[in-house]
Amino acid sequence: MGDDVSGVKRFGNYIAAIFKLGRTERLAKEARRSIHEIERSLERLNGWEDRERRLRNSIKQMVQGETQVLMARNAELARNFVELSRRLDQVLLASPGEPAQPPCPTPDIPKAGGLEAVMDSFYHRLENKYRGSVSDIRNRLRVYLPDVESAVIRTGGKPVMDIGCGRGEWLELLNDAGLSAIGIDTNSVQIGEAQEKGLDARQGDARHALSEAEDNSLACISAHHLIEHLPFEEVLWITREAMRVLAPGGVLLFETPDVRNVLVGATSFHNDPTHLHPMTDPVLTVLFETVGFQPIETRRLHPHEKLAEFIAKPSFDPELANLMFGAQDLAVLGHKPLQEV
Repeated sequence: MGDDVSGVKRFGNYIAAIFKLGRTERLAKEARRSIHEIERSLERLNGWEDRERRLRNSIKQMVQGETQVLMARNAELARNFVELSRRLDQVLLASPGEPAQPPCPTPDIPKAGGLEAVMDSFYHRLENKYRGSVSDIRNRLRVYLPDVESAVIRTGGKPVMDIGCGRGEWLELLNDAGLSAIGIDTNSVQIGEAQEKGLDARQGDARHALSEAEDNSLACISAHHLIEHLPFEEVLWITREAMRVLAPGGVLLFETPDVRNVLVGATSFHNDPTHLHPMTDPVLTVLFETVGFQPIETRRLHPHEKLAEFIAKPSFDPELANLMFGAQDLAVLGHKPLQEV
């Protein structure tokens, strides 16, 4: 009897286990279905996220493209405006029955005699003493060679004009790179030194040289540490005339002291008595935009040799270090578009 009861109990446990197993399998199937549905939902969600990401990228690219088109059109309108202004100047300055004169009068080239000779000698000594050696200047200017070489290629090998060429360091670099270049400067002493090196350096005024240049005749017009010596109206005239003289694909390059550097703005800028006023990147950028250059690049170059030393000091604020010993030169490059929009 006891064995029968035990057998029945074992059979009951067996049946219960079968039912439990069935419920477990059903639960497992339901769990698998739930997991599958969740996975499908996640796939759909990922699909929506992918579509949203693609849509965002598409909209971003479209906005960027439209922005570039608008910038190019604005630059084209600016170029048309300045060309009309140049022609208006010619009409207004032309006397009845006489040919139009350059819109910016060209002064007589200083003669190598009297006070002008003393001034030329003084400035030559000042540059030799404080601006740096010829090798130092060449090393600083070398950074622009790729920009100019690219412009020469884009314009089909047209020459470079360096206004305010001084002793000719930049002209030497251009010649060494196999590029055709002429230099213009009013300083007779520095022109003489450049000519002794066999460079094509000519004594003259930038306005006169540019007004005589033909349309679309140059690959690059460069001016290193010149514009801070000039009234703003003259810088404006040079910039406007550069748009006419540069060939499509050409570049206008201005380099000037960066007065955002406190030591430059407070001290070294004033070591040159012929400096009139600083030229900042906001002013030059808007000037280039007004004339129609596009794109426009701004670069800060040539930090002071003590910058790394002060950046490494834990007790010295890096921002202050950059303000005091950061870039000493500001460069702005404006490109004349290869073709109109």
